Amino acid sequence: MAYKKLSMVLTLALLVMCGCGSQVELAMKFPADHIATYRVTTEMVKDYRFEQPSAEPPKVQENQSATIAAVTFDQRVDEVDAEGNAVATITVKGLRYRLTEKDVTKYDFDSTDAAAQAKPLAKVIGQTYRIRISPQGQVEVVDAEAIRRAVPGAADDGRIARSLFSDESIIKRHTIMALPEAGDETVTVGDTWRRVEPSPPGLLAPKSYEKIYTLEKVEGAEGAQVAHVTMKAAESPTLAAEDTTQSAGMGFMAKMFDTRETYTGSMEFDCGTGRVRRLVEKLAVNYIAAESPANQKPDVGPDTLTMGLTYTTQVEALN
Repeated sequence: MAYKKLSMVLTLALLVMCGCGSQVELAMKFPADHIATYRVTTEMVKDYRFEQPSAEPPKVQENQSATIAAVTFDQRVDEVDAEGNAVATITVKGLRYRLTEKDVTKYDFDSTDAAAQAKPLAKVIGQTYRIRISPQGQVEVVDAEAIRRAVPGAADDGRIARSLFSDESIIKRHTIMALPEAGDETVTVGDTWRRVEPSPPGLLAPKSYEKIYTLEKVEGAEGAQVAHVTMKAAESPTLAAEDTTQSAGMGFMAKMFDTRETYTGSMEFDCGTGRVRRLVEKLAVNYIAAESPANQKPDVGPDTLTMGLTYTTQVEALN
């Protein structure tokens, strides 16, 4: 009997230490006049590889294109309504933007580099815009006209600035989709919740994804708990709301490719402060098409075209 009681005590202790059964509130909090600093990075990489073992000599062509944008900003809470929705002023503190096309760098800007201060894009540093953000991480733009006018003209700098600070880009930068819907903020370890979103731009066949978030564990003492959330996504039969940034893709030609994909993510959420510490989501898609030419030799494989798309978004709290 004593052994059974000891075993039960040890089991309960392990459950408490692991955070199993812990219940927390996953909702953002916005103390008035509070300033937080974040960095949001988005990266889209396209890989191309064409192998021709049937050629004499065998040929391989490959290249990579990439767009990387990292915006560092202060978020100052200006006002909070009775439902906990905040209006915040965003001040751009740093910017990294790099565009590569087929292994050739087309544009490279890093605001920490002294030489970058002479570029027109440097004018966005110190500029502000305002957003409204809900406790569930939903965002709308209040005013961003000043930052859009900061870099005029139709040259690369102007186009990049207007793209980075369009309504669509601002909303995507600040929205936290990994949080539960309103009314479902209180979750227990093991609970799941779902979101349906359109695919990022660049897929051969645009689609919607159902993201399934799971509260894996909770660490820390009461009042200073950190929630660890994971995400796995798959194609959704339910279409997401229309996304104006999507292209038509390749249409029926996309069916010529064998598609392999993974879509995963994770979030660390500080339940005490109601802030995201770190969030990462990554979609990796490979398209493969193989064809054997009429004159193919029996001892070589087919000609193979492989195209890859990797889309990563990361949110980091810097203070």
